[in-house]
Amino acid sequence: MGKQTSPLTIDLTKCPPCTGQICIGICPQGALEEGKNRKPQVIAVVQCTQCGICVNLCPNKAISLNSVKP
Repeated sequence: MGKQTSPLTIDLTKCPPCTGQICIGICPQGALEEGKNRKPQVIAVVQCTQCGICVNLCPNKAISLNSVKP
């Protein structure tokens, strides 16, 4: 089985990170966690449903959805 592609792209150059780490706290699937320099990282590729909540709430527009092939 091959490596799974992340359903999200996080542009770490746009992520300061924000106070409260909104994306990590709001993810209903728990797919994000604090990574290096307190910035978010996807930890559960399979759990991410691409609901877009993190994308919509990121104040710096640092998160985008990737096209995932079924």
